[in-house]
Amino acid sequence: MIQAHIPDRVLDNARDRQRTVEPGLTEAEAKRIARELRAGIDHLQDKEYRKQLHQRLREIAAAQDMDLPSPDTRSTFWSYRLEDHPQINREPGEELYSIHMAAAYTEAQNSIVPDTLRYLEGTPGGEALGRLHLWDAEMQDALGLDEKAGLALAYDAWGALSEKYAAKTENEALFFMPELNPRTVAYQTESRQLRQDGKLDIINFMYPAPTHNYTDLAPETQELLASQAVRAQIHTFSYDEHDEKYTPLTKAGHLDLQQLAALPTPEAQRAAVLEVCARVATMDGPARAADVEKLIEEIKVLRPDHEVTLPSIEDQQWAAGLRGSEPTGPPPVAVSTHGQYLPGVTVNARTGPALLESVTLPAPEKAAVSAHSFLPGVSPQAKSVVAPSRTDTPTAPPKAPPAPEQSNDTGMGV
Repeated sequence: MIQAHIPDRVLDNARDRQRTVEPGLTEAEAKRIARELRAGIDHLQDKEYRKQLHQRLREIAAAQDMDLPSPDTRSTFWSYRLEDHPQINREPGEELYSIHMAAAYTEAQNSIVPDTLRYLEGTPGGEALGRLHLWDAEMQDALGLDEKAGLALAYDAWGALSEKYAAKTENEALFFMPELNPRTVAYQTESRQLRQDGKLDIINFMYPAPTHNYTDLAPETQELLASQAVRAQIHTFSYDEHDEKYTPLTKAGHLDLQQLAALPTPEAQRAAVLEVCARVATMDGPARAADVEKLIEEIKVLRPDHEVTLPSIEDQQWAAGLRGSEPTGPPPVAVSTHGQYLPGVTVNARTGPALLESVTLPAPEKAAVSAHSFLPGVSPQAKSVVAPSRTDTPTAPPKAPPAPEQSNDTGMGV
């Protein structure tokens, strides 16, 4: 786990940034910016106008130069606020928002060696988008948008810039957050972009994992959940499928801690965590196909009587659309190792039964060796698994911080 030293001067800098109140956007300036953004589309009907405005802002974000200033430059990502850190003494009741921590830490690192680190809002592209003041109520009024539509526009534009920022990240990615929240750009866009580009191993968290939530779990499971690789994929927040920020990735990456604690052995708990990782890896696409295979192999060894359910083809198509591509070849199938109990189907409480295709089970010893190196935690123990013949086995949200326009942040992390 990252136990980064945060000097007092960085903490003081973050506090100063958080206390700083930026000059308000004047009505005249808001109207000037709005005229440029509305040019050529302000005559359109409301629905089409909003659609074109979103497209225009995405194009502005896509046009920004997000290249690394140096081949060795690392990148910071942030979300919400600092909950805990072994080397930071917060004042009683103090809330430190992670955007200010990331900015202050970046400034301190670059004062030693220039271009050591970067953060989105401090890049030329981030500064350019920031000058549009999309989070300001005055700007939203000038664009003819109510609060809900104005925030949606700001989220969309900053999300597009965040995606490009993550895509250009090549070195260490420092995440200023204790865990990923499914309602944030950090989960839905940035970490996803890094993973699907094959960069899971460069993600490191600057804050400790919320281990106080894991006290009912086996020690091995707690260690697994605190690992960088698992933290970069899963989330443990409840969610509502009718929430406007819900996506199929929200469902794929959800780990229910109560259900996990109810499992009887560390092996079963590990298998459950790996299954969530396998679902996320499936959504991440071709770059992680080998990870999916390794994870499923280990799950079979750890829990041979368990049904492994991967995302539906519809959810995989949604994820492929984000990558600008369609799935190639047949999608991964749910893996059944107890076909005699529910022949031919896998039951998912949310999506209902789905037909299975046949699979060939690998030798447990081979699965253990090939899969275990992917994620840390308990050591899998090979069990004697008798693979059924092909004829016997059927084809087988915590509360968000204040809205960005209220807290002087750009909203990248919410």
